[in-house]
Amino acid sequence: MARKLKTFVTLSLAAALVASVAEAQPYGFGGGPGWGRGGMMMNAPGRGRFPIIDADENGVISAEEAASAAEDVFAAMDSDDNAELTMEEYMAVRMGPQDGWNKSRQAEREKQKSDRFGTMDVDKSDSVSQAEFIANAKARFEAADSDKDGKVTPWEWRSQQWN
Repeated sequence: MARKLKTFVTLSLAAALVASVAEAQPYGFGGGPGWGRGGMMMNAPGRGRFPIIDADENGVISAEEAASAAEDVFAAMDSDDNAELTMEEYMAVRMGPQDGWNKSRQAEREKQKSDRFGTMDVDKSDSVSQAEFIANAKARFEAADSDKDGKVTPWEWRSQQWN
């Protein structure tokens, strides 16, 4: 009887320990830029990148925060560190979850991303320079800032993301 009780207590403690470790893990798991705030490029389902870009956590994205985030994204994509993105480098970095539950939507998003590369490649050199990438990010920020106050609110962000 004592042996069964000891086994039961040991297993209960082990289960509690495993559960507490699992509960302590942030959404997205792992280390690296953005992970501690909820997963690389994602804070939580439905929240998108907004909380990651809003570095001072004041509820709006400033032009400085947007520019800094664009630089970080470019650096993450530029795997050979030559200040130019090839189509392969650009497409290799996935932005957001890729669960593959909706294959047609995923294919549509990949096509949209590929089309954005062509739009950013202003000089048609088959690569996107850091200057071209930043100029595109600036244009997207300005398009999202619908009231032109130099800040993007969650409402402006979501309106721009859904279009």
